[in-house]
Amino acid sequence: MIEKIKSRVGNSPDFIVRELDLCNEKVSLLFFETLTDTSSINECLLKYLGYIKTKKKISLNLANYIKKYIPAFKIIEVFNIDEIITILFSGFVVLNIGSKYYSMEVRRQLDSGITKAESEKTIRGPKDAFTENYQTNIGLIRKRIRNENLWLEEFNVGKKSNTKIGLMYINDIANKCLVNNIINEINNINIDSIPDSTYIYDYFKKNKSLFPNVLLTERPDLVSYKLLSGKVAIVVDNTPYVLLVPAFFMEFFHTMDDYFQNTFNSTYIRLIRIIAFITTVMLPGFYIALITYNYEIVPPSLLVNFAMQKEGVPFPTVLEAVLMNIIFEILRETDIRAPSTLGSALSIVGALVLGDAAVNAGLVSPIMVIVIAITAISELIFSINDVSNAAKIWRLIFILFASLSGMLGVFIALILLVSELVSIDSFDFPYMYPNAPFNLIDQENNILLTDNYKLKFRNKLTAIKNKIRGVK
Repeated sequence: MIEKIKSRVGNSPDFIVRELDLCNEKVSLLFFETLTDTSSINECLLKYLGYIKTKKKISLNLANYIKKYIPAFKIIEVFNIDEIITILFSGFVVLNIGSKYYSMEVRRQLDSGITKAESEKTIRGPKDAFTENYQTNIGLIRKRIRNENLWLEEFNVGKKSNTKIGLMYINDIANKCLVNNIINEINNINIDSIPDSTYIYDYFKKNKSLFPNVLLTERPDLVSYKLLSGKVAIVVDNTPYVLLVPAFFMEFFHTMDDYFQNTFNSTYIRLIRIIAFITTVMLPGFYIALITYNYEIVPPSLLVNFAMQKEGVPFPTVLEAVLMNIIFEILRETDIRAPSTLGSALSIVGALVLGDAAVNAGLVSPIMVIVIAITAISELIFSINDVSNAAKIWRLIFILFASLSGMLGVFIALILLVSELVSIDSFDFPYMYPNAPFNLIDQENNILLTDNYKLKFRNKLTAIKNKIRGVK
């Protein structure tokens, strides 16, 4: 069997087979030194096996001794070569005694450790974020929900990677039909590797919409809150982001900070986020429509000012807008991809020096620089890239329609945007809930947030049972 395992793993140099002679019985230790914590092997295994070796006249059942006295958290007997190879690649050590094989968990810490949330920063509340370690992520959630109804189901997905996926939900709150639906979707995944949780999201996405129908987060407190609202969390090994389903459009305007501060402040900030979304999507198209077609709407004094700034610019307004959008995206990508010591400097040079030079050279008008700057700043309010990317595409659609037919084109693009949003579903749940269909109680956690809802109610669509907090 050991020779077959060596052959299956390609005789890898990091695959270690250590043989011992204990109680006149041959014992072999199998492990990958790159995946296991060798100090734990020495302290928790070899030390106790060495004690047996010193007692030459000892008479005992070696297998029973190991299962009872070796101080490992989990000792499991494995029976076939496929299972042995899988657990070896999971950071376990396998102990061979005669014809029996036992696995013990001694994983090496191969993640970045628990750090602060980077993409979803918070002013109040917990600062910890998920890591690349599956067990750590499960622990961060269980630390917040210490209840027997928090259930976990595990799957191995990927023919080559055997990536562990955990499905977490609260049994006495979540919708069982939703849970079963997700289990079926995971079991139907046919792929060789799952390098990131976004691969799971791509399998879950049934429509061609630009907007995400799954909530992706790095914050354990957000996952815990959503689990208590009846959602299902999907934890994927080797990725610091957890998936939450179903997701609703208005949830992308909410943050956990909203629940840690005064509800009036939370409502005001949510309004700002909605205004920012409308601004980043519609402002360039709206400006093009006013300047190109519907200039009679603009007050005469302001129109004269626009005309004076536009004078001498060789490009039409729509081309100005597209070029400025492209330049901003280049600057944004540069800031993201460049080393941290250079990113800020490059952004300042690009935004200030090039922008000012382009205006002085008469290539773009100052008002267009202002419009694109406001648009870009409004987009940065969203920490989830899928929402920002959808806003970018729809911004270009609004620019296109506005350049063809002015305000009429803007209204047509708006109708198309609303039509897309109401046509999306997330695991058979309406994406625009609680607006469509309308629910009066859940409106208290939609644009506005009330103390009554925060302290008393769960989401009425996802929480099938225990819709009122504190009631069993």
